[in-house]
Amino acid sequence: MMLKVKSPTLQGNAVREGTAGSAMNKPLLEGNVLRETAPDDAFAAAGMAKTAVMLKKPKPARVEKDVYRAWVNKARPQFSLKADSMDPIAVVEVKGQWDKADRTLKNLGIQHTTIGAGQLNQIGLSRTKVLVINCAGTLNRGSLQAIRDFVAQGGYLLTTDWALDNMLKQTFPGFVEWNKGKSKGNVVDAQVVLPEREFFQGTVSNASWKLDEESQTVRVLRPDVVKVLAVSRDLATLDPDRQGILAVSFSFGRGKVLHLVGHFDNNSLPFLPLHLPDPAPVIGIGLRQAMAANFVISGLERNNGR
Repeated sequence: MMLKVKSPTLQGNAVREGTAGSAMNKPLLEGNVLRETAPDDAFAAAGMAKTAVMLKKPKPARVEKDVYRAWVNKARPQFSLKADSMDPIAVVEVKGQWDKADRTLKNLGIQHTTIGAGQLNQIGLSRTKVLVINCAGTLNRGSLQAIRDFVAQGGYLLTTDWALDNMLKQTFPGFVEWNKGKSKGNVVDAQVVLPEREFFQGTVSNASWKLDEESQTVRVLRPDVVKVLAVSRDLATLDPDRQGILAVSFSFGRGKVLHLVGHFDNNSLPFLPLHLPDPAPVIGIGLRQAMAANFVISGLERNNGR
């Protein structure tokens, strides 16, 4: 999969050089953007389990819907009690060519409405609290303005993979951009570096993360605003900035944005729909899925006037 894109204009470089030596020996977490590690009590305060750094790739697993629901029941019990009665229009998923958030949202028991990219301007978002834009995130300019207004007014936006270059940098210029790095289609290590409850309640500090072929690596342009949530040493070796960023978030107006490198879906093979390549220790589902689900639920539970 290849994209033809304009060369990005670097408005500011959030990356600071690490110590001398190879990328594997440089601190991944430095300066304003990243830090080496959070203290143990920060993970506990976020409702997370401290787990060891993943040195080996996990074994893929068949993960049934009941496992996803059990995680929601344990991590977000108050939400699970009312999940079935939620207004489906409160979460709107925009179809993409590569990611299929619909499948994971169904597994988690999160009511939602799925639309095509061309329908975004037609439905209106007045009753919507969370918007999910699947990779590749190809939308027209009018839709981008609607998304910007949605977030400014208090909405939560979740984007994945190629949506970084196709819509996120145009909708919110100057926050993050694609730095032209590309992943391989494999499973990498994942380390949570900013354990905030909104994203990580009921998750773990270290796990694995499935990346797709040519997932776009992230450059942070506004380290004063953009929060780096998780990183990967494996991905850092393929990242021109040697940061290996897996997930970032930033506030805009009264709302918030979360972007994932890779997908929200379970990345299963078409003939193995329950196949999960990166089950996390303790929780059973993927770390990227759990943190995205936390974000969606936080957006639904937030009293933002929407």
